[in-house]
Amino acid sequence: MKVTRKILSTLILFSGVNHFVIASETDKAVQFSSLKVSSAQKETPEQKALGKPGAYSAIGEINNLESVEQALRSTPGTYTQMDVSQPGVSVNIRGLSGFGRVNMMVDGVTQTTYSTSPSQISHGGQPYNQFNSMLDPNFIVQVDISRGQQDGENSINALAGSANFKTIGVDDVLFKGNSWGVRSKAAGGTNGLGYNGMVAFAGQRSLFNDDGSVGAMLALSGHKIESSYKNGAGFNSEEFATNKHFNQKPHSELAKINIKPNDSHELELSGRFYNNNFNRRKIDAKDYYAKYRYTPLNDLFDSEIRLSHSQASQKFEGDSLMSLRNANAENISDSLVAKNTSRFNYGELDMAFTLGSKLMFTEYKRSVIAPSTDAWQANNMVENNAFAPKGKNNLTSFFSQMKFEYDIYTLDLNLNYVDYNIKGHKPACASRDACFPEGAMDLNRHDRNWEPGMLIAAEIIPEFQPFASYAYTMRAPTSQEIFFANEGGASMNPYLKSEKADTFQLGFNSYRPDLIIEGDSLRFKGLWYHTKIKNYISSESFIVCKGGIRCRADDSLTLDDYANMENDGNIHLHTNSIDPVTLRGYELQANYDAGIFYANLSYSDQRTSQPTSIASLDFGQTPASELPKYYATIDTGVRIFDDRSLELGTVIQITGKSRKSAPEGIDYDLGIVPMVEQEKIPTIIDVYSNYQINKNVSLKFAVHNLMNKNYSNALDRSNSSPIMQDPGANTQTARGRSYLFAGEVRF
Repeated sequence: MKVTRKILSTLILFSGVNHFVIASETDKAVQFSSLKVSSAQKETPEQKALGKPGAYSAIGEINNLESVEQALRSTPGTYTQMDVSQPGVSVNIRGLSGFGRVNMMVDGVTQTTYSTSPSQISHGGQPYNQFNSMLDPNFIVQVDISRGQQDGENSINALAGSANFKTIGVDDVLFKGNSWGVRSKAAGGTNGLGYNGMVAFAGQRSLFNDDGSVGAMLALSGHKIESSYKNGAGFNSEEFATNKHFNQKPHSELAKINIKPNDSHELELSGRFYNNNFNRRKIDAKDYYAKYRYTPLNDLFDSEIRLSHSQASQKFEGDSLMSLRNANAENISDSLVAKNTSRFNYGELDMAFTLGSKLMFTEYKRSVIAPSTDAWQANNMVENNAFAPKGKNNLTSFFSQMKFEYDIYTLDLNLNYVDYNIKGHKPACASRDACFPEGAMDLNRHDRNWEPGMLIAAEIIPEFQPFASYAYTMRAPTSQEIFFANEGGASMNPYLKSEKADTFQLGFNSYRPDLIIEGDSLRFKGLWYHTKIKNYISSESFIVCKGGIRCRADDSLTLDDYANMENDGNIHLHTNSIDPVTLRGYELQANYDAGIFYANLSYSDQRTSQPTSIASLDFGQTPASELPKYYATIDTGVRIFDDRSLELGTVIQITGKSRKSAPEGIDYDLGIVPMVEQEKIPTIIDVYSNYQINKNVSLKFAVHNLMNKNYSNALDRSNSSPIMQDPGANTQTARGRSYLFAGEVRF
């Protein structure tokens, strides 16, 4: 494998140098050949992704009233970590999520919020923690997903892939040719779904002698969500997942200004704000970015610079975190991305060279007060606490791609360089604890890595367009792993290594117009993948044995070890797995559209050997359940009336068996979190309708869980909490039958 990486690195570097030689020999305009068979109908984002070589998927505007979580779960290889106590979205790709394993972005800006949620249903009131994105779903117009391949700045420090949420802009509000417009929508639902609404105002006018334009948009959104709901058997969620503190009224604002002096220059400014009082904490998030693009009539320049600033804070009420008072957590992230693409050709060979850099500076802060009047005890309670670990994560990277297109063939060669710097303070260990170094230290560590990748594709015929890819990726450890502090400095690991993955993918795209009737089309993507992760990070349990030796808390401990314990604490230490972790599976996605009838299918089947993490239960740091062995979604419908204005459809969700943590919790004899098979998840059916009365008004209606099945969702935090001792009808945590109504007005 090392030889493969060296060969790839050499090829890519040679291609980068060769680019300048060839570029100097030609100044002809480049016309790239298209690998996609065009159709008269405008392609949707989903259809465009199906035509792109590689493991790409997309979600356009959600018109069937499914939630963002369900839309993501209806995409192959993609899932979500569900947590009713968290207001954000956490994307899971191929069983990996959080801690940078998946790069979640909003308008291209990486999200870094580490959200802590008080949990009264968890043993001892321990909090739940999750990396997520505080994004109002009313603002989402598209989601682009990449899995397992190099994808420019999106794949920097991302082990499994990326998901980019695109938000509403000026063009999404205005009708073509209009200088101003309003777009509003409202929705309401039964069974605790509450209601929500959004209104967006936009205007645009010509500028600079009609060669350019300036546009602005302001969008406001609000929700009212009830604290409880009923499962399929009629039991209230306050028995197993929620309480009165789950009532919430989040509101968000989004502003954008677009300045385009001419066809060569474009500047976009954006500000997004999220506020919520939820689950005994006040949440505030602010995101700003400025994006400049330079696209002159010159093949050597297609440049973009994006500067962003993000800030999220959580302020906790009173004793919501049990032993801590006046607890606050905050993260601040600044980033800069600069890139340029040059296009040129040599005979019949078309080429494009992309070179760029991504810089990120992220800091996690916390402030807490322990209620004890004893100074030593108060300090001990603060230091020996896993709440919101502090630290700074800085990233410097360069990314490059050399793309060749010749006849039916495409070759992408990628090379990234990543320098990850982590800073933070490790306090001194107690004299009885095993710790290295024993004294206090200020950590300032760098991890550096070269990451080659390649993708090759061929359009042999439209019905068979095979592709193959290889990617070598790295994910550096985070502050939350290195500075985990359940036993202060003794549970911190300043020498934690980065995770590194080799991913191979093999698949094909297929496109067939006029398959059954004239004007219809079938698009299909199928692929197989295999990922091997070295140094996989999880947490293990240790005790301090005689002589200060750190002993793994598993069945290797003897009675003498327990008798000679020098510390009655239990150290949860993040470590690197000795054995590689393997992920493998296959993914299928199809889209058939005949105008009057349509069907979308996605199917995912995967196997994984990920070790469990002790901290998942005691501190809720990672999910305590696994991805289902397989899952599929079938979305079919018809469009009726002459103008196809009424859409009637159904969404069928099929989920295979999954595993969750055993009710008894951690097995300290084995030093693991035992996993048990979850009860079979039934097939769930949703129905929906979408009536486009005219271009200005549309009405929507849906029924979720039509058959009122009683079940628990896979990867739902609620069904793996310690309160779930005896499975039964009253502890099935999914929402029962629910009705939704919605409408949109645009002019």
